[in-house]
Amino acid sequence: MRQCAFSNMRRAVSAVSETHSKVFISKRKYVNALFRIPPEQMIPTHSPSGEEIDGELFVKQVRGMFDMLKTTQLVEQVHEMKCCPYYACLFTNEIMFQHHSLIMPMPKYGRENRSAEMSETIRYMRGLGTTADFNHVLQDVPGGRADGNDFVSTTHGIYMGYGTSRTNSLCKEALLGDHADDTEKQKIQAIGVFPIKMDEDSPPLAVTMSFAGQRTLIVHDTVHGKKAVDQAVKAIGKVNWQVIKIEPGCHILSHLCGVNYVYDVVVDEDFPESMERLGECGLNPFPIPWSEPRKLGISMREVCLIARFARGGISGGGYWDSAFHKSTGTYNYNSKKSASNKKLYASGYRVKGDTGAPFFAQMTAGELEDLVIQPPPRYRPPMHRKGGIVPKDE
Repeated sequence: MRQCAFSNMRRAVSAVSETHSKVFISKRKYVNALFRIPPEQMIPTHSPSGEEIDGELFVKQVRGMFDMLKTTQLVEQVHEMKCCPYYACLFTNEIMFQHHSLIMPMPKYGRENRSAEMSETIRYMRGLGTTADFNHVLQDVPGGRADGNDFVSTTHGIYMGYGTSRTNSLCKEALLGDHADDTEKQKIQAIGVFPIKMDEDSPPLAVTMSFAGQRTLIVHDTVHGKKAVDQAVKAIGKVNWQVIKIEPGCHILSHLCGVNYVYDVVVDEDFPESMERLGECGLNPFPIPWSEPRKLGISMREVCLIARFARGGISGGGYWDSAFHKSTGTYNYNSKKSASNKKLYASGYRVKGDTGAPFFAQMTAGELEDLVIQPPPRYRPPMHRKGGIVPKDE
């Protein structure tokens, strides 16, 4: 009996020694990326400067960017949403902005045709498991205009670019509580928004300036980039920011990931000097081809909607909700009702998605029919006239 027991123990030890130990890789299961690909017929054939654009290569490069994004630690999952029959659906980051437990849909003024797309995006996010609150403060501003690309999330708050036709001063005043009473002003200021004045012809703030790691700002080496980063550094002066300047035409994708700091950056491969500069500063560049979208002036950030589904403090950010203030680390949005949410949450993270959203289940099961794409109508010429697509006034 003893010999049999010893032989069994030896077999067990040898079996354990033969198995390889798994390498632990930290994953941000609450960070997701959503995107839409417009129909190939809707992609412009030429850029404003006259360069020819290959629509098939354009779609391939956009999809390749999200394939590369899956290999980085920037996101855990990538979700492709159903396309809409217009070119503007490519810019998913325009209509929504999320920072921890706060989601702000952008005003529909000027983009009324995308109202159904915004509602469908919210259903996607709910179906995929988001627990954040949708705050319609920007949509309630009379005459307010805002663009999701003018918001940048950091570990210490939200940078908001304003002063352009995309994002006007009315939305800035609403987020800062300039015209609110003292009680409402304290609630609004808890979001932690820091305004950055931009020129009328400047590109979106998220295109000009990106956040990476723990306290790194990546900016384009242009006049607009220098103005934006100077205001950003002065707005939160207690943080020792690391500023990295890259070439003006170089498009990158980097964002706030939440609890763990991520130093991966997706970079346009046609700018080796910028990639070398990012690597020297301690970041991990992931090169991808981006020639066709660059001809149209499209950045990676504009086509990628980042959603952090489960991590969040009670406020939207600010210095007291940052990594440097340790008392907030154990208190997040889900710990208020930890007893009642015991079945839905495990250690502060959501276990399952929203059970009341069958839309995502229909999408994954393939129950919804394909989108019908209608070509542009060709009009018959009126009688006794030379016709074309549109009749001319004689």
